[in-house]
This record gives sequence, C-alpha cells and structure tokens, in this order.
Amino acid sequence: MNRTATDAKLNIHQPDRKLMMTLRKPHLTRLVALCALALAGQAEASRTTMSTGYSVAGPQEDAQGYRNAVEAALGGGQPGYGSAELPAFNYVSNHQRFGSENDVAYHFTVEFEVTAALAGQWSFRAGVDFGDGGAMLLDDTVLHSSLSDMWWNGSWSGPGVLRGSAVLTEGLHTLHLYGLERCCDGYFTTQFSVGDGPYVTFSNNDGLQPVSNVPEPSSWAMLAAGAGVLAQVQRRRRQVAGR
Repeated sequence: MNRTATDAKLNIHQPDRKLMMTLRKPHLTRLVALCALALAGQAEASRTTMSTGYSVAGPQEDAQGYRNAVEAALGGGQPGYGSAELPAFNYVSNHQRFGSENDVAYHFTVEFEVTAALAGQWSFRAGVDFGDGGAMLLDDTVLHSSLSDMWWNGSWSGPGVLRGSAVLTEGLHTLHLYGLERCCDGYFTTQFSVGDGPYVTFSNNDGLQPVSNVPEPSSWAMLAAGAGVLAQVQRRRRQVAGR
C-alpha cells in the first residue's frame, strides 16, 4: 500500500477512534438524558389553541351546526387566517394574530388536567365576539350555545358571554369554543373557576396541573439525531472489532 493510500486510511479511521472515545457509555447516557429532558420541557399548564378559517356560513341551528360549519372552514389556507398556540386566553382576536377582521370561523380548544384534589364542580365563562352565534362544549357535552349576535365588549355581565358548569372527574378534559363572526372581529377571553373559587384566565401559568405535550418536531429531530449517533457508534464498533 503506498503512502497516499495509507494516509487516506488513517484519515478515515482516526475520526472513528475519536468519535468512539468521546461517545463512550457515560456520554451516550448523557445524550439520552438530554433528549429526555428536552421532551420533559415540552410540558405546560393548560394549553390553548386558536384555529380560524374563512366562512360566510351564517347562524346555525344548534351547537353541532356550529361545530360542523367551523370545522368545514378550517385548514383552507387562505391569507388572514391560521392556527396558533396561545400563551394566554386573554384578549385575543383573529385580526391581531392573523390579519383578517371579517368572515371568520373560530375554534378554540383548551386542554387542561384535573387532579384528584381538584375533581368536582368547575365553571367556565368565555367572553366572545360571535356575530353569527356560537357554542361552548366540554369534551363532547354542550354547555351553552346561542344563535344571536354575541359581543361581550369586556363585560362579564352582558349577553356576549358563553357560560357553563360541570362536575369533572380526574383526568384530561378539553373545552371547545366554536363560533362565526361576519364583520370586525373583537377580542376573546376565557376563564375557569373551581368550586367556589375565583375565576382564573386560562394561560401557561394558571396553576393547573401541567398538560403533557406531544413532542414538537424539533424534539423528534433531537431524538432521531441521538438514535442515529448511537446506531453509527455501534456500527463502527462492530467494524473495528471485525478488523
């Protein structure tokens, strides 16, 4: 073998040795631990998602009608509408988030965990701007629906508020708001109360039990990269052992 070939061989295998030296078992364990911490960091308290689309469906007959009309409008990809996770369900609107003020179909979801200590009577209220009406559902149960023009304008005592209460068991629950707004969308705020306690706005720091989050793409990428490194190291170890 000539010197050039020997140098090339050394240049190939030297990084292999270095890689295996830096990724011995303690380092591999640390890599796995970092991936686990990354996933654990994807947890938060209640989780609110806002999804909107273009719609001129108008008032519906009942809560299921609103649900169907809104879901049919979502995901159309029109400019001025979209989907986003909210840090707080407090004075949010479509024009603020995505741009359009008109012909908006709204779907808000609030996922929250009820611990054994908090199981019992819960109450909910949502200040909305649903010009063509809307509905509030808890899991699959209708709490409140209205076909009329609902605009709360910051007042919890006015007619523009969807309300409801239920006895909740321990576990994960989801609050849904479906509604339609024809012109000049306003702001939305949604709150909860446990037992006789005060109303609290749903947010990332509302004090509820953290909701386990599905790993985001970046976390999956980290896990995939870690798994790839582990597989590469094991493969190279076998190759070196076989020489």
